[in-house]
Amino acid sequence: MTRTALVLAAAVAASPVEAQTVESFDRLALLVNQGDHIEVTVRGGRELQGRLIDLSPASLSLLIDDGLHDLKETEVAAVRRRQPDSLKNGAIVGSVVGAVVAGVLMSDEGPGSYPGVYTLVMSLFGAAGAGIGIGFDAGYVRSQVVYTARRPTRRVAVSPLLSRHRRGVALSLGF
Repeated sequence: MTRTALVLAAAVAASPVEAQTVESFDRLALLVNQGDHIEVTVRGGRELQGRLIDLSPASLSLLIDDGLHDLKETEVAAVRRRQPDSLKNGAIVGSVVGAVVAGVLMSDEGPGSYPGVYTLVMSLFGAAGAGIGIGFDAGYVRSQVVYTARRPTRRVAVSPLLSRHRRGVALSLGF
């Protein structure tokens, strides 16, 4: 039961690794490939989902049910890559849960009475839990943000104006 507790603690303590987010189509080419299923948020909020057909430093082409959509980088607010979840973590978590359930159900008997039966039941419950975990993960598709448009920089500058004939403040706004 000690090994089971250690595996359960490791599975719970593990944190997911997030994908890198870029701010230019030049770098987006490092994170997505032709044929990938992506979700594009167009400036203004409209969402498009489809298959990436082409990506250049200035535009992308997305194949959607109603045809090909060409979008300039200036029109795109965000791009998310759709990818299935790894089956590995579902198998690990499921097997740990299955083994813990078996341990709880057999806690009155303990491994001392029938060590072979105890091990067999723990293994069967662990295998069943792994199968259930894989089943859950197989149906889960996650979406990771891989591109966000550069936010326009806004500046406000205030400076004094002092001369022989003028005194005041200069205010400049940059967008």
